[in-house]
Amino acid sequence: MSKSISNTRGKFKTLSLKLSAKEYIFLQKCVLIEQTTINKFIKKYLREGMDELKPRVKEWEDQVQPDNQLLLFDFDAKAEQTNMLKEYEQFYDAELEKE
Repeated sequence: MSKSISNTRGKFKTLSLKLSAKEYIFLQKCVLIEQTTINKFIKKYLREGMDELKPRVKEWEDQVQPDNQLLLFDFDAKAEQTNMLKEYEQFYDAELEKE
């Protein structure tokens, strides 16, 4: 993998998300049942979900191509439109003369 993800302690990223009013009320009830904070509750279940995805992420990382992989198609290049009739004009003109 060309980009490394740092596991350095003390570096956190802020994540914000929007919940509907019903989702937020449900979240509050879940937090009360678990007797924890909203942040700890979300992190706990997020970790569990990520643990389930680890095999898929590992498989995806194994399939990532190296930077020096041969590039067969240049997706950034502008496509050039050609006219087949113009390229083979001599063949079509000959057929018209026969008729």
